[in-house]
Amino acid sequence: MFGMSLRLAYLAAFALAGSLTGCFFDGSHGSAACARATTMAIDTGASIDHAAGIDAGYYAKYTAGGHWHLEWTCDTKLSAEGCNFTGSIFVDTPAAGTGATCFQCENEDVLTMTPDGSQTRLDFDTVTSSGIDGVDFNGVPGHDVQLNLMINGLYQNDLVFVPSAGRTAVPSCMPLDLAPSAQ
Repeated sequence: MFGMSLRLAYLAAFALAGSLTGCFFDGSHGSAACARATTMAIDTGASIDHAAGIDAGYYAKYTAGGHWHLEWTCDTKLSAEGCNFTGSIFVDTPAAGTGATCFQCENEDVLTMTPDGSQTRLDFDTVTSSGIDGVDFNGVPGHDVQLNLMINGLYQNDLVFVPSAGRTAVPSCMPLDLAPSAQ
């Protein structure tokens, strides 16, 4: 009985802490949605090493001049299961357009671009196993982009990797604004 009361008190404290930070937890490990986008710096020109089919997650990269690369892979070589990666990216549209292309995508993978005021919305839906899928796109140099990323229909924030302040960082929740450290 005492253990049950302690567990209920812990869950109540956890829920209260989530409400104070503006995040809503859906019960999955590393999963949270925020009422407003959080901001994280991304180191310009930096990347994170990972192995296709083993190191599951999203990997972001920004190169000077407004060039973005976001790729993802599943841990299929370990789990024998594929992953459904879905998401939206909002990017300030440069004069020459976003030039968005699907990176190593297969025929059934989807990438759409929709004008949204001064921004372009990129939506993707891919099933990825032991390979890598992703998107390359251009934005206004030095401007933030907003990411809203899911794996298998859930926010998996602990599987979103960003080179930030000289280390690998993960966001606390989605959506996420990535702010380049330099243009």
